[in-house]
Amino acid sequence: MSRRIDTKRVLLQFLLLSVISGTGMGMAQIATTLYAISLGATNSQIGVLGGVQGLGFLFTVLPIGYLVDRIGPRKVFLFGAATSAVAYLMFPFVRTTASLCLFVAVTGFFVAFRFISISSVFLEFVRQAGSGKAGWQRGSFSLGLVFLGPILGGAVSRYWGFDITFVAISASVVVLVILGMSIFPEGARNEDAEDPEQELQRSQETWLGGVAALLRNRDILEASLAEALALATFSCFNAFIVVTAIRVFRYSSQVATLFISLEGVVYIGTLFILWRLLASFGDRRFYLVSMIFVVTGLISLSILSHPGFLAAGSILVGLGLGMFNLVNVTRIAGTDVGKGKAAGIFSVFTVIGSIAGPLLGGVAGELIGAWAIFPVFIPLYLMLGYRLCVHQNPQIVAAHDRAVLIQRVREEY
Repeated sequence: MSRRIDTKRVLLQFLLLSVISGTGMGMAQIATTLYAISLGATNSQIGVLGGVQGLGFLFTVLPIGYLVDRIGPRKVFLFGAATSAVAYLMFPFVRTTASLCLFVAVTGFFVAFRFISISSVFLEFVRQAGSGKAGWQRGSFSLGLVFLGPILGGAVSRYWGFDITFVAISASVVVLVILGMSIFPEGARNEDAEDPEQELQRSQETWLGGVAALLRNRDILEASLAEALALATFSCFNAFIVVTAIRVFRYSSQVATLFISLEGVVYIGTLFILWRLLASFGDRRFYLVSMIFVVTGLISLSILSHPGFLAAGSILVGLGLGMFNLVNVTRIAGTDVGKGKAAGIFSVFTVIGSIAGPLLGGVAGELIGAWAIFPVFIPLYLMLGYRLCVHQNPQIVAAHDRAVLIQRVREEY
């Protein structure tokens, strides 16, 4: 009985930690966008601002993971929390968009330290307690990132100004430290590991040797590319929907952020509810339906004659991208390869997509006009849809195994 109570207590701590972490990051994303607008940033500059947020993750995922294993997640987490908390306090002193982009990139690097530390400890918890609640951390983090964070960030920025907003974001990191210390182990997970240089060399050989083989796997490559496209769309939406609502329809920042929350609620709801339909629809048909929703939503977002089109587009994009993610993760899970390596490749592609999306949308908006920011992704979806229609891939798993597979995906991812 005591083990069960302890497991529930630790799980609750992780959920609370993830919600606060996601909320702080969501507040930071919307606050930096609103701050850039106040500085008079152009569409291309806002695109760069949205793209550089993922640079820290792209270049530090594997090194920080290795560091966590060597010195323990607590020290890595404390370093990331302390530096990012101080970095957020510096944002109000920024006076140019170029300096703001630099600060966002540096902060993203520090955020990666605490994000990866939390993820590594949670994976260890799942290994010991079972995988039944493994998806809860991602769901709770997304709740804060795409729903609570944007609402709070928009409201605080409007009523108390950017200085208080960034102080609040910094304070949320301090709260993370207070909550997280009870669940972070003191030292490294493996005190008896081999020599650090030998372990690093062996790790590099293992990863580099397997990357080429993984990329030759059609399911992994196609699912990773598709998810990169989805994350590019998702990050571009988050970067520019507020800009469009403020500059085109003259909404307040608080109202403008509601579009991000609307899309986020639909996206999260899709992940938790529509996975059952994937078993009956089949992967190819589910892909096509999801792309129809996304493309229709992107077209709706390009119609700047009435704000109702923004709301409709936000709902359709959230629904389509949620369905899209379900198929991609299922394809990755259905491959007969090591899930750690597959997840690593998958994560790298998603970060690349999150960086490229705002950059592409910003360039399109700068060269063509605000209406072209979102439809710039439509040709890529049409190309993918054409490939699915012409090259009909065999079913990834047998129909009678699909429900079991999807249930396992929900547990493991």
